[in-house]
Amino acid sequence: MKLSDFYQQLKNSTGLPSVYHHWTVGKAPALPYTVYYVVERDDMIADDKSYFKVRSMNIELYTDSKDEDLEARVESFLNGLGIVPNISEQYIDEEKMYEVIYEFDLEMEK
Repeated sequence: MKLSDFYQQLKNSTGLPSVYHHWTVGKAPALPYTVYYVVERDDMIADDKSYFKVRSMNIELYTDSKDEDLEARVESFLNGLGIVPNISEQYIDEEKMYEVIYEFDLEMEK
């Protein structure tokens, strides 16, 4: 899968605004929205060949209140790709918003 395909599927599956890595200052939409990004590469390499391109990724869901329906949409999107993410959450006091973080590995196109 390419990052551009991942973006389109995330946006279409959740119905939420989404952006890679961060919104431009002053351009973030109203809550809720998602941000996704690659944390690191961990390709499967043997005999000097790359067999699989694997990306450790995060999706961050930002909301103004706890929203289990939106969380279920993100989880359903990931489960549809065969991904069971690690999930954590926090409240960001200075921003007055909740953040749910989905951590997972995604195999990319070679």
